[in-house]
Amino acid sequence: MDRPRAVLAARQAVRAVLTTVPAGSRMIVACSGGSDSLALALALAAEAPRAAIIPSLLTVDHGILPGSAGRAEQLVERMSQYLPSRSVRIDAGGEDGPEGSARAARYRALAEEARRFGNPSRGPALVLLGHTMDDQAETVLMGLGRGSGPRSIAGMRPVGLLPGTEDVPAARPLLGLTREDLQQACRQWGEQWWDDPSNRAEGPWRTASGEPLRRAAIRDYVLPELSAALGQDVREPLARTAELLREDLDYLDKVAEEALEDCRDGDELLLETLRGQPVPVRTRVVRLWLLEQGARAGELTSTHVRGVTRLLEAETGKGIDVPGLRASRTRHSLKRAVE
Repeated sequence: MDRPRAVLAARQAVRAVLTTVPAGSRMIVACSGGSDSLALALALAAEAPRAAIIPSLLTVDHGILPGSAGRAEQLVERMSQYLPSRSVRIDAGGEDGPEGSARAARYRALAEEARRFGNPSRGPALVLLGHTMDDQAETVLMGLGRGSGPRSIAGMRPVGLLPGTEDVPAARPLLGLTREDLQQACRQWGEQWWDDPSNRAEGPWRTASGEPLRRAAIRDYVLPELSAALGQDVREPLARTAELLREDLDYLDKVAEEALEDCRDGDELLLETLRGQPVPVRTRVVRLWLLEQGARAGELTSTHVRGVTRLLEAETGKGIDVPGLRASRTRHSLKRAVE
């Protein structure tokens, strides 16, 4: 993609999101200063006036790398010529490793800013995230490696909720563009991005065993090798596969929600009705029911769900523990065991 077309593509991608919200809506672009989020911020600044959108930029200083405060200050000063900008410093420590803990803390900061900047009558501001086709391909391969079911390889949703929240809307306009496209766009805009060394496999962040972080390893090693082995750039096929799979899964989820009502008897699931459901629907019904009964969503895995599903053929009185509760089988139903 040549440079003028790259700018146009970035602006069109953002414009497509802006057309879905009413005039006067407020949006926050999360900007690290990297090429992806920088191009996103520049595109929002260019498109917001025409759409009567009130934009803002937030950069999150994780306080991990040397000089991070200075870089955040410089980015705010530079981007303030395009749209209102500010930075916040966070504590990126946690139990999920450097990458996971920093991501969770970053999303918390974005959520707080969205609620602060939002309109009282419309709720939190919409957060724009700079994930690209590269990020989508990496996400698919990471999910494939975990082997945790089709949802894990369906990739990131273009529109949904900010991770870790139930009230903050988020959109990813750039999933159809590559990192190279957005670097070209930044060049055309005359803006230089910052390459964060922690995003590289040989960067400063490592696993407890000293290995590269998984996403960085996939980015620098797996995707290039896979593309070379197959003789084509695999990013677009992986992203397209995720989109197709997501459409199918969304349909199955809708069918399962309807089937749950058919299988329900108060707080219990009727065995005979549940047995009559196709397996993909049956497992989804069980998962929805478990979450409804109080299972912890972040810890409930496909192994737990399948274990509960196998109770359909178990003896009366048998049960299985899942995160947050114990499910048991009666003569005619599945129910939450009374502790």
